[in-house]
Amino acid sequence: MGKFLSGLIVLIAAIFLIILLYFRIAEGSFEGAGERMDEFLGAAAEETGEATRNIVNEADEALEGDDEY
Repeated sequence: MGKFLSGLIVLIAAIFLIILLYFRIAEGSFEGAGERMDEFLGAAAEETGEATRNIVNEADEALEGDDEY
């Protein structure tokens, strides 16, 4: 399990660095790349939060329906 977790962390870090370097090349500076990464990660966080809220609401509705028995 330790090797799998270590590999997963390395993979995530590598993907992050590749995206950062892509934005660095596209923007021409690390400052611009950082701004783009902030926008990119902020949008991903908003979408994840919305999906989580939807799942919680659906789970609540499903559990409320089980009380009728």
